[in-house]
Amino acid sequence: MTPGFPIRAFIVAATLLVINQGTAQANELVEKFFGSYVGSGTADILRTKQKEVRDLDVTVESFKEDGFTLKWITVIRGADGDRTGADVKRREVEEHFAPVKDRESLYVLASEGGLFHKSELPNPLLGEAVRWAAVEGNDMTVYSLAISESGGSELQVYRRTLTAKGMDIKFMRLQDESIQVRMQGTLVRTK
Repeated sequence: MTPGFPIRAFIVAATLLVINQGTAQANELVEKFFGSYVGSGTADILRTKQKEVRDLDVTVESFKEDGFTLKWITVIRGADGDRTGADVKRREVEEHFAPVKDRESLYVLASEGGLFHKSELPNPLLGEAVRWAAVEGNDMTVYSLAISESGGSELQVYRRTLTAKGMDIKFMRLQDESIQVRMQGTLVRTK
């Protein structure tokens, strides 16, 4: 038996019970976010007191009948503010979310299962992050919670708020109870 198997089995069972693939209302909540957005932001790295300029690219699109896919690319510019140095970092993420049954504005990260392979949900006891999203009005907030090797926690919160021209984004990363990174940005809708 693998470590954390009872917890993993519980998470799988609970998630399968709450995912509901037939709720048209869930899609209506996120439909207004569908589109592509580009912009930039500034991150404060509180531990080192550094600032980073980040280029941001976000796409929100339909997933299955009533969920959504969230794709984002973050380019962290180099210390000189340029995008061509050896210290430039790029991160690309694509995640699918499905609505939670009887929780109108709540979505859970969809498992990666398919027709011929087993559905795998994250196991927080093995350091894998658990992710979910909440939609309220013009705010889409994605939470990511992980347990560190030492048993502490890391919580990341991404709040995307629709505006007349696109969206504002706020990001915060906490380790245990201490804020490590805080970022704000503005994006325009490109389609």
